[in-house]
Amino acid sequence: MKAAIYIRVSTVEQAEEGYSLAAQERSIRSHCQAKGYEVYGVYADRGISGKDIDHRPDMQRLLRDADERKFDIVVIWALSRFTRSVADLYQICERFQRLGISLESCTEPFDTGTAMGRAMLGIMSVFAQMEREITGERVRAAMLERARQGKRTCSEVLGYDIDGDSLKINAQEAEIVQYIFNRYLEYRNLSAVAELCRLKGYTGKHGCKPNAYTVRVILTRPIYAGYNLYSGQLFRGNHMPYTMTAMNLKS
Repeated sequence: MKAAIYIRVSTVEQAEEGYSLAAQERSIRSHCQAKGYEVYGVYADRGISGKDIDHRPDMQRLLRDADERKFDIVVIWALSRFTRSVADLYQICERFQRLGISLESCTEPFDTGTAMGRAMLGIMSVFAQMEREITGERVRAAMLERARQGKRTCSEVLGYDIDGDSLKINAQEAEIVQYIFNRYLEYRNLSAVAELCRLKGYTGKHGCKPNAYTVRVILTRPIYAGYNLYSGQLFRGNHMPYTMTAMNLKS
């Protein structure tokens, strides 16, 4: 039997022992060798969530190759690496079943080649989705509490540097932010301000040239007034707001 190996890690899990792509592949290859499967190829999605399949390039490649019957079985390390969506799982399994392709996990007791295996898969997929939803609820609750405590809710923003759970003003970038506010008060035109910024050689944190949209984003960000935004709510931040005094800081 020709086997396709599918492995995935999310950004958070990349450094976790046992979840790494290399660890998953080693385990699956050993499983395939023990079962006498010939490995057709490896499909790996790096740093991508398992909540859906639409945004995973190698998952899409796997499905296209499945339609062409390039392999007989898909072997995964664990169901959570394949998908955490019950709807996606059922859709894929129905697709595989029509093609005569099985799905097998090397760490869990199911094999879609059997009726019992398909039943076990359904039960396990429900728990996998529940685990994802509970994790999401915990993350949202933790972020909301951070916001209530005045801690930062963003990872980066022009004009500030990360300072633990807070932000500190970046004097060099503060010049750009101040210039944008001052020029907008003068011209009242987003495109005109963006053009003036480009003429001065100003860029964003990653070197992108300003345009009307990015100027608008800066002008409407509550963070410069001392507030953090999370889930549509404003919270007083513990960082220094962009008052004229703050923007004139040189350190």
